[in-house]
Amino acid sequence: MKTLLYGSLLLLALSCKKAPADIVDPEHDTVLAEYPDWYTLKAPVDKDIQGVWGDRDKTVLITTGFAVFRSTDQGRHWQEVLPQQSIGIFGIVQNQDTLFTMSGLNNQSAGDTYQQVLVHANQYSLDDGVTWQPYTRRNPLLRDTPVYGAVDKRLLINPVITSTGAQYRINRVFLDGPSATSGQFETPGVVTSDGRRVDLPQLHQLNSLFLDSQQRLYVAGTDAVCGRGKTGEPFSFCNSKQGRGVVYISKHPLP
Repeated sequence: MKTLLYGSLLLLALSCKKAPADIVDPEHDTVLAEYPDWYTLKAPVDKDIQGVWGDRDKTVLITTGFAVFRSTDQGRHWQEVLPQQSIGIFGIVQNQDTLFTMSGLNNQSAGDTYQQVLVHANQYSLDDGVTWQPYTRRNPLLRDTPVYGAVDKRLLINPVITSTGAQYRINRVFLDGPSATSGQFETPGVVTSDGRRVDLPQLHQLNSLFLDSQQRLYVAGTDAVCGRGKTGEPFSFCNSKQGRGVVYISKHPLP
């Protein structure tokens, strides 16, 4: 009986340490947990991260497109707090003491500039993201699509605007050259409103940005890209099949 019990406990321990089948063993992951200027968080499933909300030192929520996960230990462990939904979840917005999942993403442009705005609240939470309930969309801020130039900055995921008014935007580098404004592009990092370029340690497909209460930047996207699809090579991610999500968090507040 003891032999059977010990054997079961050993199998349980091994299963807890095993990475999902479509994600490489953590010991061989090319995305490090920390860089000189960044911390990273990684999704617990093989899905890219569409949006992020919270504070690395307290609670962080991520959406993998149709589900929401929560961590209170800097991403070492995750709890699925909103299981797979039939409607997409592009991000999470806080209004006073309530959190809302946002089921729409609106792309807006004016001249040469563009922005991406979260719209249409779908679920809400009153306990820091532990439990969720359907939202009836009564608040215009969370129900209506805002017009360009009159967007509450809490709804912006690209660019984001700091408390000093500086803007940080996902950098889109078009593959057809520096003068191209359309076509295929890569996202090596972010650019600032004063023209400064900040590249991430590895190349990712970036989805959204977030600023926490300390003005630290969160950059959400896919796994690192290894096969870039150029000159006949197949496109591929470095550590997963479907692009297991990664969030970069700046170690210092943005100016």
